[in-house]
Amino acid sequence: MTSEQIQANKEAYIKTCRDHISRDGLESLLAYLEKGDFYTAPTSTKFHLNEPGGLCLHSLNVFHTAMALYEHVLKPAVESGCSPFDSLPAVESVAVSTLFHDLCKIGLYHETKKFTKDENDRWVAYQGYNIEDAFPFGHGEKSAFLVERFMRLKSEELLAIRWHMGMFDMGEQGSSQRYTFYRALELSPLVSLVHNADMLSSHLMEKTTKH
Repeated sequence: MTSEQIQANKEAYIKTCRDHISRDGLESLLAYLEKGDFYTAPTSTKFHLNEPGGLCLHSLNVFHTAMALYEHVLKPAVESGCSPFDSLPAVESVAVSTLFHDLCKIGLYHETKKFTKDENDRWVAYQGYNIEDAFPFGHGEKSAFLVERFMRLKSEELLAIRWHMGMFDMGEQGSSQRYTFYRALELSPLVSLVHNADMLSSHLMEKTTKH
């Protein structure tokens, strides 16, 4: 991703936040993002968008995917009476839950020199990332905690951010955790919406850089 693309994504992200979120604390949260590496960090070390700027782009992708699911899947189902839910989450809640779902990755990935073999079986160096977590508080849990430092979250937003990884979260290791996740799915359509938007964005829309 070029520096121009990173800057364009940053501007699009900030505009999307301001267009769809009118809650107290938004500007303070955006100021916090400005101080860290949110706009330049990757979204993973060796999977989807493992490149500078990946985290911001991924967050935008999840928002747009969630809105597509909202308009073309969830809304028609609720309005026709087919859905187990009888009301829609606010669009602002979709924006909050998607645009901030991965704040846990701020300051997480640190550039380091790594090595791989080329087509001639020779070792070559490339710029990669290591994980150094200064505040190991979980994945979704940490994101929700960071947002709450600046902006009050609704209960369904907390659930959606906490469980956006679904069963791919390392915390999903027993019957009590499975029950908690399934119960969250039953309580609000926002939980499924954010989880599926995250999975679809990660696996259908975002390439992995191979070295």
